[in-house]
Amino acid sequence: MLQQVPTRAFHVMAKPSGSDCNLNCDYCFYLEKQSLYREKPVTHMDDDTLEAYVRHYIAASEPQNEVAFTWQGGEPTLLGLAFYRRAVALQAKYGAGRKISNSFQTNGVLLDDEWCAFLAEHHFLVGLSLDGPPEIHNQYRVTKGGRPHA
Repeated sequence: MLQQVPTRAFHVMAKPSGSDCNLNCDYCFYLEKQSLYREKPVTHMDDDTLEAYVRHYIAASEPQNEVAFTWQGGEPTLLGLAFYRRAVALQAKYGAGRKISNSFQTNGVLLDDEWCAFLAEHHFLVGLSLDGPPEIHNQYRVTKGGRPHA
C-alpha cells in the first residue's frame, strides 16, 4: 500500500524585470549579471509567461493555503502598472475563492500616486529599500549617470 506523502507549502519569488534596474548602486550584484551576455537578452516577463506563471502557481498550491505572490527584481516597477493590473486580474481569474496575497520589493523611484493607489487598493505588502540616512543612502544608491537619486 502506498503511503501518501504530506504536501508542503512552497513559495516562489518572481523577478519579472530580470536584473534590469533604474539605479546603478555600487554594491548591486545584479549589475554584474548583465555583463555576462554578449547581447542584451529579453529579460522581462511577457504576457503569456505571466499568465502561465499565475495559473500554474495557483494550481500547484494547496487549496487550503494562501497563495503568496512576491514580485522583485532588478526593479519590478520597470514593467509598469499595466503588468501588475494584468497579474491581479489573472489571480482573480485562476484563483477564484482562494486567498491570494502580493508583496513587492522596490527602490521606490518610480512610485507615484497612481502606483500607491493601486498597491493600496490590492493590499500589496510593499518593501521599500533604503540604505540609511541621506549621507549613506546617496553615496551608494546612484542613478545610471552616477548622481544620487534621492
